[in-house]
Amino acid sequence: MSDESIREYKDITTYGYVKGDKVYLKGYLEFQDREIGVVRESDEQSLQYFVNRFQMVEKKVLEVKEAVLTAENKGSYLMKLIHMRTYLAMYNGLGDFISLYNIINELEDEIREYIAKNREKNYEIKKALLAEAESLKGSTDWKNTSRKLKELKLNWIKTGSAHKEVEDQLTEKFNAALEYFFERRKQFFHEQAKVNRDRFNQYRTIVEQVRKINRVGGGPEFVQRVKDLQHDWRGVGRIARHQYSRFQRDFKRETAKFFGDLKRSTDRKKTTVEVKRELLTEAQNILDRGAPFNISEIKRIQGAWKKLGKQPSLEDKDLNLKFRITCNEIFETHFLERTVRHLNPDIVNKPEKDQMQAKIDLLKESIQKDEDELDQFNYEHGAQLSTPNAAASVPELYQQRNNFINKLKTKHRILKKMEDKMDQISS
Repeated sequence: MSDESIREYKDITTYGYVKGDKVYLKGYLEFQDREIGVVRESDEQSLQYFVNRFQMVEKKVLEVKEAVLTAENKGSYLMKLIHMRTYLAMYNGLGDFISLYNIINELEDEIREYIAKNREKNYEIKKALLAEAESLKGSTDWKNTSRKLKELKLNWIKTGSAHKEVEDQLTEKFNAALEYFFERRKQFFHEQAKVNRDRFNQYRTIVEQVRKINRVGGGPEFVQRVKDLQHDWRGVGRIARHQYSRFQRDFKRETAKFFGDLKRSTDRKKTTVEVKRELLTEAQNILDRGAPFNISEIKRIQGAWKKLGKQPSLEDKDLNLKFRITCNEIFETHFLERTVRHLNPDIVNKPEKDQMQAKIDLLKESIQKDEDELDQFNYEHGAQLSTPNAAASVPELYQQRNNFINKLKTKHRILKKMEDKMDQISS
């Protein structure tokens, strides 16, 4: 036998042989016989070396099999199996490679089936996440919706891929829904910041204008201007609480200084009309400050007014009318506040918008009741009150009807102010 003859040692392995000074692995599957090494010490030792090497790779395959069978996320092992198949094709060892390929094929089939099922499940999950994102993208509840959409995004990332043919489309739609909401939120807060800056500047300007009036000495000629500024102040709108508190402190200090200096500057005996003007201003200031009202203070002012009596002048008549309107509005608003708190004990813990809506609803109900009573009163006494001299012939009925009308006018004025304030709160 020549040196190039094939020498087999079946007691060591049936999967290879020695030819010349080379060790060969017998062909299997689509692979031909392949040289895998050289003879070192002896044929037997060289063959045994490559048998041992096969046992090493066989152990690796079995370890991967065990890992796949016990893994929760089997899909992560797919590429490892593909690489291992390539690795086996080039591996130098002697043994039953077909059995190892069979193990790999079975594991790969199992994993691909697992992936297919998972992708179907992921598809359903992502469809649900997309539907929820689509339903939220138009929301204006910026805080809660932002939190929900971030949770959806996190769940989307945690969810594996769906079918390849729909994955990109789902992701594109999902990202578009999130981008739509967050772009709207960005624009809203951009506009809100602009509104806040404008309001901040308005408050600052009003405070500075009252301060300038005080710097030039104030005086009666500025009373209407300061009142106009007080009116403008109430219409500016909300800003950050800490900013508003600082402006409010300065504004109150400057207006108090203006009216205090004005009062102290009057060192002569005041006429009845002048005193009434001051009392009217006090009452209007109480009304302007809003609830809760100091009822004992307004009653004190009413008592002082009553002592002054009536004067035969048009200005006195005008002052009496304005004072009555102001006091009526204070007492009606005070009664409304107490009634709302009685019917809703926990209303002070609710948002300002909810509190205002409760007051508006109750006031509208009260107005409707008064209007019904006035209609019934006119139905019963309309004939008597339609005569030219009704004020003289039936003074009690005449006064009663006027009371109804004045009460309704007062409530409508209060309603208008509350609805205007609701618009400011909602804007």
